[in-house]
Amino acid sequence: MRPKSLFRSLAFRLATLYALLFLGSLVGLFGAVHLILSQRLLQNQDQDLQEDLREIFTLYERKGLPGLKDLAAAEAREKGPGHYFFRLRDARKRVIFIEGSSWFSRLPWPEKTPAVPTFYLFRAPSGVKIRGVVFQLGPYRAEMAVSLRFEGRTLREVHRAFLWSGGLALLLTLPLGFWLSRRSLRPIREMERVSREIMESRDFSRRVPLSGRGDEADRLAETFNLLLSRLEIYFRELLQIFDNLAHDFKNLLAHVRLLAERALEREGSEREELLVNILYESDRFLHLLDLLLDLSEAETGLLRLRWERFPLKDLLAEIRQVFEPLAAEKNLQFEVCLPEKELVILGDRARLLQALFNLVDNAFKYTPSGRRVRVEATEKDRMVRIKVEDAGPGLSPEEIPRIFDRFYTGRKGPKGRGLGLALVRAYIEAHGGEIRVESEPGRGSVFYIVLPQTSPVETTHPAKEIVQD
Repeated sequence: MRPKSLFRSLAFRLATLYALLFLGSLVGLFGAVHLILSQRLLQNQDQDLQEDLREIFTLYERKGLPGLKDLAAAEAREKGPGHYFFRLRDARKRVIFIEGSSWFSRLPWPEKTPAVPTFYLFRAPSGVKIRGVVFQLGPYRAEMAVSLRFEGRTLREVHRAFLWSGGLALLLTLPLGFWLSRRSLRPIREMERVSREIMESRDFSRRVPLSGRGDEADRLAETFNLLLSRLEIYFRELLQIFDNLAHDFKNLLAHVRLLAERALEREGSEREELLVNILYESDRFLHLLDLLLDLSEAETGLLRLRWERFPLKDLLAEIRQVFEPLAAEKNLQFEVCLPEKELVILGDRARLLQALFNLVDNAFKYTPSGRRVRVEATEKDRMVRIKVEDAGPGLSPEEIPRIFDRFYTGRKGPKGRGLGLALVRAYIEAHGGEIRVESEPGRGSVFYIVLPQTSPVETTHPAKEIVQD
């Protein structure tokens, strides 16, 4: 991997994030340890000073000032003059005696003598902390201080240990985090590899291998494989449909060309008849193209509708007028149940009529002779529901989610181009409605169109167009 690509990779960014999180955690831990250790060392020093105070009070009661001087001198020799200080002053603040370095005298000692021994924390010019205590000893004011050099030395050792161990751990965190990140992102790299292979070879049979751990990456790879399976089926069917459409277009154009050639050779009524046939075949071709364009525009939200208010019964009356002769011809029972009250809907009349026509025509195709096709309209909660029920072979549970897909032709019954139901759904959803189906194998199918209802028309004139495009 090139350095530039390495720095831009998600694995490197994750490794850097891990290192920063580790560094932040290390700094937080270091601060907590430093604070706790400092408090503990200070508490230990205070305990030692408490013992010294008890010894000082006892020695003063037994031997007076000479014993106190001897004790202070011994402590100064033991700890060193620069690390121990003892000063005794009378009520007039005159120094009775002093032990230790004179710079201790320059510390900001309190003016008043507290009633009980009180501890203070000072800092020397060198940065060393000083623990001091002021107390009343008989008629005298006593000041005692010790440097916390051992505390500083211990803390420096702890700081050094943290610095070395933390630095080493941080150096290991970057490569280890990078390795773990690349390992975690392996399924994504596999998806990228498979996607590139599919783009180069157009072979949708390739799949991303699973690790078998069942984690999020495995579930993502499994979902990706499922997507590839769906795409493989879709593109296989799409290629087949395109082949069929290309065949249909070729046949239509070849037929039109043949009719045109014949028309050139004929005269009079024969030529006129051939020209009529050419117009008919051209209309078929244009109708198919219009269906494809309408479907694409509806599915992308670009379909331009001619909105108008009209009674639903007029739409159902047109359906009955068109299909009653066909029902008699096919020996089918055809029922159209009009709503009890007048229902008015707002929409593109031509396209809603086309959608309902497609559903009823589909029901006629699949219903055997002697059985019934029923259309019924009802209203509930300001919504109009149109039900189209047939007595055909029904749909399997696997087919139901796919019947509204473009180019899906089903497994049973007559084969078409697979555009009718897709167009129905596109038209209905463009009107803000929905379409659904209930079906069982061998028991027929029921399609439901649900559309918003509007207020009744208050005029006797034909449906009034209220919105253009």
